[in-house]
Amino acid sequence: MKLRCVGKGTLIYHPPCHNLVERYMAVDEATAFMEVLSKSPQFKVLTILSQRPQEDLTKTEIAQKAGIGRTTLYRVWDDLERMKAISPSRHVGAVTLYRMNSQSPVVQSFLNITRSLTTVTDAVARIEQLRKLQDSAKSEFGDSIPAGPSVLVKLLEAEAISPETAKTKSSLQLSSGEADGLKGLMSAGLVFNNDGGYYLTQLGNQTAQGAAKIWSSESSQSVDQAISTARVALNLINQEIRKLKGQVK
Repeated sequence: MKLRCVGKGTLIYHPPCHNLVERYMAVDEATAFMEVLSKSPQFKVLTILSQRPQEDLTKTEIAQKAGIGRTTLYRVWDDLERMKAISPSRHVGAVTLYRMNSQSPVVQSFLNITRSLTTVTDAVARIEQLRKLQDSAKSEFGDSIPAGPSVLVKLLEAEAISPETAKTKSSLQLSSGEADGLKGLMSAGLVFNNDGGYYLTQLGNQTAQGAAKIWSSESSQSVDQAISTARVALNLINQEIRKLKGQVK
């Protein structure tokens, strides 16, 4: 990723950022992008104003709430006015108060970008959560699901969660190892036996869902969905960046 400043500190982002998706959305790169972008004074000012769309603020209040000095604010103020990102709302004596100009194409792009960035970071966090869960379990048990969790997942997938939906060993197609593990699962309060039919207890249901996240196809599907969500958001970001390049010189 490349970020550079043009003119009076105007932040311009240069794609591509799809490498994040291609490399399973490297968290370090996504975090670095957010950190660099959020350090821009313009970004800080627009963020503060977007959080207070109906509030009138003086320049001093804007600088204080954005966490920047008045000198920095005055340095980028021309940028903000030239982009029509900010506009005077009213006067109190000799003091002018300002608001974000929600009609500005630059502001609309900014809002779209921040929403998309939130989507990306949420997807990255989801992917990393799943991967850490998988790595932790597989480092202890290996790539193959153990017999106990395997039975729980099979009961979950068969929707055996009550006496009425209980399933027999044959219908679950349990291996000998899985069948032997049923007694231990019942002793642990994870599985009930109802006249030869087995079903999950409430605790067993929760445990089965956790196991499914690690070993079943649901886990890879969740990761794929998160990556797909992030890819869409990244595409939207790139589209907005191209708009900004035409709007801000």
